Amino acid sequence: MNTFLRKNISQVSRRFEVIETWLTASLVVFLVVFSLLQIILRNIFSTGIIWGDTLLRHIVLWVCLLGAARATADRKHIQIDLLSKLLPAGSARTLGIISNLFALAVSGLLFYASLAFIQNEMDSGITAFVGIPAWWLETAFPLGFALMAIRSAYQVVEESLAINGDLKQ
Repeated sequence: MNTFLRKNISQVSRRFEVIETWLTASLVVFLVVFSLLQIILRNIFSTGIIWGDTLLRHIVLWVCLLGAARATADRKHIQIDLLSKLLPAGSARTLGIISNLFALAVSGLLFYASLAFIQNEMDSGITAFVGIPAWWLETAFPLGFALMAIRSAYQVVEESLAINGDLKQ
C-alpha cells in the first residue's frame, strides 16, 4: 500500500475513532442518567417512563456493539494468542492473518444474518416505543458487524503487507 493511501486511511480511521468514542461515551452517560431517573421515578414517585426499560436495553445493545467494533480496531478483541507468543515473528504474523481471516468470516456471516433479521423486523412492522420502528434501534447489529468485518479485513491487508515487507528486507 503506498504511503499516500496509508496516510489517508489512517486519517479517516482516527476521525472515525473520535466519532465512535464520543458516541459511545455519550450513550453510556445517557444510559447512566436515564437509569438514575427511572430509579428515582420508581422509588420516590411510584411511577416511571413506560418505554424507558426498552430504550435502555437498546442503548446497551448499541454500546456493546460499538465497544466490540472499537476493540477490533484496537486489536483488543477476544483472541487466544498463546501461539503468537511462542512462534517466531514471521509465523506470528501468519497466525495473525489466519486469526483476522476467521474474525472477518464470522463478522461477515453475522452481518449477513443481521441484515436478514432487520428485514424480518421491517416486514413485521413492530414498534419499539412511541411509534419508533424496532428495526431502527436494531440497526446496531449490521453496523457493528460491518465495522468489525471492515477492520478485520484491513488488519489482514496490514499483516500481509508486513510479511511482504519482511520478505523484501
